[in-house]
Amino acid sequence: MQTNKFTRKSFDVDAVQVTEENFDEVAKWCQGEIVPETENTKKHIKVRVIQVINDRQTQAYVGDWVLYSGRGYKIYTNNAFRRSFTPKNDERQVTVAVG
Repeated sequence: MQTNKFTRKSFDVDAVQVTEENFDEVAKWCQGEIVPETENTKKHIKVRVIQVINDRQTQAYVGDWVLYSGRGYKIYTNNAFRRSFTPKNDERQVTVAVG
């Protein structure tokens, strides 16, 4: 799995977009719990995030972004992430070995 550096205003985060292919790796990386699909919900990763306002902010679905800053994890939808963050060009990408 590979995380990339992104910048938002005055702070940097490590971020990875959840895909079908990296779902299990992302769950391990963020120490999340995989919640299987049921009649009422899609398969997602339950993440312990900082400053939770509602349950959706703890649920990472395929297409969402999981971010890590020095304070902990956050989840952004793809649209919210793209509006708020830009790639940081002056740093190399980091590959994370999970396992």
